Parts: sequence; structure tokens; C-alpha cells
Amino acid sequence: MSRGRKSARGGLEATESKDRCVWTETDETLLIEYITANRPKGGDGMNFDKTFWVSIADSMANHACSGAPKTPMACQSKWTRLRSLYDIVHKVANTSGLSYSLENGASITAESESMWADFVKKNPKAKSLKDKGWKHYDSLKGLI
Repeated sequence: MSRGRKSARGGLEATESKDRCVWTETDETLLIEYITANRPKGGDGMNFDKTFWVSIADSMANHACSGAPKTPMACQSKWTRLRSLYDIVHKVANTSGLSYSLENGASITAESESMWADFVKKNPKAKSLKDKGWKHYDSLKGLI
């Protein structure tokens, strides 16, 4: 299947899915496991240098994946997005009046619907967590 993207000339160019880096849940798990195993290389702030991202991309290349190979930049970018999503889930899990579980997300009921609506107004990226959890939360909770 191909997708279109705008070219510099304003038209649409066909792009193959192999041109894009696709992250499956398994790929995300491999990335998190690698970072967990090599956490000391990031120091207290988990700020990894360029050589770390090269080594993780090499490690990811040993696993079957969808789309384009995982480049060092793609791995670093994905890690940034995972950390951002962790922050959102953590905020839901630690907000008074809300609960969080892997199975049910924020477990919103009729009684908590208005509180959830107010929360999502301030935290729009949390919307997907209303009734669905995030698999990587517990893994990252011990890491971040």
C-alpha cells in the first residue's frame, strides 16, 4: 500500500510503507528493554549520547520489523514520544478522583465523566486513556 506525501512542487508523490519507520508494540518493548538494560549510560537525566542511539538502532536491526529500518534518530524520537506518553499516563494515574489500570485505562464511570471531561480539556493527549490502558506504563514507571 502506498501513501501520498506532498512534494516540493506541490503535487503528491507516492511513498512506499518501507520508506517509513513503523513501530509495533513489540518494537516498542524491545526499545524499552534495551534502554532498561543500558540505563546507566544515560546518567541521572537519562540523556543518552549519539553512540547509544547508534547501538540501539543496530540492536533493533537484528529483529524483524515493519517499514524502514529503525535509525538512531528514529529510536531517539520514539523514546521521546514514549516518555511523553508515560508522563500523560502517570498524570492520569496520580490525579485525585481518577483511577488507572492497564485493562480499563482511567475507568471512567457516569459519576466521573464530568471530572474526566475537565481533565481532558487541560490534557488533551489523555483522551485515548479513557477506557484503554497503556502496556508500557509499568515498565517505564520503574525506569523513569
